[in-house]
Amino acid sequence: MQTQIKFGFGFDIHRLAEGRKLIMGGIEIKHNKGLLGHSDGDVVLHAVCDAALGAIAAGEIGVFYPPTDVSIAGISSVVIAKRVLQVLKEKGAEITHIDATVVAEEPKMRPHYEDIRKSLKEIFAIGLENISFKAKSHEGLGEIGRGEAIACYAAVTVNLRSQNK
Repeated sequence: MQTQIKFGFGFDIHRLAEGRKLIMGGIEIKHNKGLLGHSDGDVVLHAVCDAALGAIAAGEIGVFYPPTDVSIAGISSVVIAKRVLQVLKEKGAEITHIDATVVAEEPKMRPHYEDIRKSLKEIFAIGLENISFKAKSHEGLGEIGRGEAIACYAAVTVNLRSQNK
C-alpha cells in the first residue's frame, strides 16, 4: 500500500444578516450579525470541507448537502464536516493539515484565532500544530469591505492510501 499526498483548495462566501448567529470554525462569535445561508453559514467549515473533498476529487459539499433540500435547512456545519470526514475515510484518506484564511471587515477575528483552531482540531481530529487560521481585511473594497459579507479560503493536505496495482 502506498500513501499519496494530495492538496485541495476551498472557498466560501456568505452575506451578513441581522437576526442570525455568527458561527465560524464551529464556534459562535458574538456579533450583531450572522452569516446567511441554507445551513448555519459557517464559511470556515464550508471552505475547509470543500478543500478536503477537492483533495480526493469528490466534488464539494453541495453534492452531499444540496441547498435545495429543505429538510436540512439550518443544518450545523459541524454535521457537514463529519459527513465529509466519513467520505474521506471511505476513500482511504485523512486530513493532515489545514490552512484557512477569513476575509472580513467585521468582526475582528484576531481575538478568536485560538478558539477557532481548537474547534477545528476537535472537529477534524488532527493536531493543533497542523492547523493554521488567520484573517485579512478587504481594505474597504466590495461587499466584504462594506461589511456585508465574509469569505474564507482554505487549503487542505490529505494523505491518501492507495493499493498498488
